[in-house]
Amino acid sequence: MSALRKTIVLDSNLIVSAFLSPEGSASQAMQIALDYFDVAASKETLTELVDVLRRDKFDRYASKEGRVTRVMAYAEATKKIQVTHVVADCSDPKDNKFLALALSSKACILVSGDKKHLISMNPYQGLPIIGVREFIESYQRYL
Repeated sequence: MSALRKTIVLDSNLIVSAFLSPEGSASQAMQIALDYFDVAASKETLTELVDVLRRDKFDRYASKEGRVTRVMAYAEATKKIQVTHVVADCSDPKDNKFLALALSSKACILVSGDKKHLISMNPYQGLPIIGVREFIESYQRYL
């Protein structure tokens, strides 16, 4: 992590997709984010990620231990942020934590796989919220 790198927020939807489909576009987006940006995370976003990836329905993709190991590696690669903003604007209250994290971290962008709740809010208080494919195609403009 570097002071010269801009900060970005990835939602859990994208990260879960990346972990479960390593060859997919979500995985590509996550790798770009980790390579070129400081990826912000909070206690709340990391807790949600662990909780989601512990679900039995994902056992067919990877072992629970393997999924938790990947989350720990991901967590180590992120910039931990103490969230100071309170947000209650998203139609899905569970997604407010990503908006609050983005504002608190002064992120330049939030990348999401959630078209219905997050991407539909683009932009949010001046924060671009874009999908995975758009991010892959245009991440250079945010560097």
